[in-house]
Amino acid sequence: MSARPTQANKDDRLSIKSMSLKTACASFMIAFGMLTSAHATINCAGYLPNSYFERIANNDPFAGKLTEQADGSQQLQDLNGNVVLDSLTDAYIVMDTYLLAKQQGKYGVANAAGEIIVPFKYDEIHIEPDIATSFIVSLHTSDDASNTTKQGIINRHGDWIYPLADVQIEHAHYDPDYDQDFFTITDDKGLTGLLDDRGYWAVMPQYDSMRPLNACTGKPLYLQVSSQDKTALIDQNNDIIIPLATHQHIELFNSYDEVPLFLRSTLIAGSSAEGMSEDIEDDIESAQIIDAHGKLRLSSDAPISKLLYHQLYTYKQAGKIGFVNSKADVVLAPQFNSYPDDGDEVWVEKNGETIRLNSLIDLD
Repeated sequence: MSARPTQANKDDRLSIKSMSLKTACASFMIAFGMLTSAHATINCAGYLPNSYFERIANNDPFAGKLTEQADGSQQLQDLNGNVVLDSLTDAYIVMDTYLLAKQQGKYGVANAAGEIIVPFKYDEIHIEPDIATSFIVSLHTSDDASNTTKQGIINRHGDWIYPLADVQIEHAHYDPDYDQDFFTITDDKGLTGLLDDRGYWAVMPQYDSMRPLNACTGKPLYLQVSSQDKTALIDQNNDIIIPLATHQHIELFNSYDEVPLFLRSTLIAGSSAEGMSEDIEDDIESAQIIDAHGKLRLSSDAPISKLLYHQLYTYKQAGKIGFVNSKADVVLAPQFNSYPDDGDEVWVEKNGETIRLNSLIDLD
């Protein structure tokens, strides 16, 4: 029988967990940093269904080519070698559909025939790299008194979804079933709403902030919203799933079932912790798993925590620890005093005895 994990093992486990989180964050920053001025505000990679990529694969390929000139500029030529756009810089093809480039220092978007979709007059154009639907455009202005940025949204046909204004716009969600975008827009009063790509408000500006929880998953969008130091869970129709409350933290628990599950954590009084629950466990007093209908699936007197290398989660009731799976089904009812997690090996302690978890359940 292997020796019981020591405190050093536990410290190493926490160190490994911290390193993995830092590595993930670094990868995220690198991926976004490479896009410079034209960048995304969500990342759909790994979430979009196969049907989306099958549809994209059936699109006609970009009927043109970019050529490098002696002065470092680029040209867009048609398949016969005729120049359709000249004096381009920083040009690249988006989803084999559009050309995003600079001309005379300003960004714009064109198609393979050289037809301008977004005029070359903007300081930034924000896109989501996995899709090609709408473009968030930014225009910077400055004078002796201040610097300002106006933002707006132009669709793939060159029509305005939202005109330039003193607002902050972020791409919040892509619905692959309907080929539709959603955006969070924060107005000059600091209120945030959810706008679809037809220009209709799914949620009128009324919240201090909105955080999409399941973007691009093919499910209706759910958001954690905040208002006056309270948070709530709503859907894209502004239906309230979890009402506004103080000291409340909400995140996605599982999006792969028919009804997504959400992790609602109660923070200790005075906490302003943000981020994933696994990073703020010291600030969590208790937790619940709640489905998209608002039904309570599981409650815990402590944080609900994922095992390091296994798809199981711990919860606590009446001072004892139990285990659930990603569907919030109870795998082992609360009966254990502790659960030393050594990565590959997970132990449980009960009545003074320490045994391997995989002797009770199959961890594979």
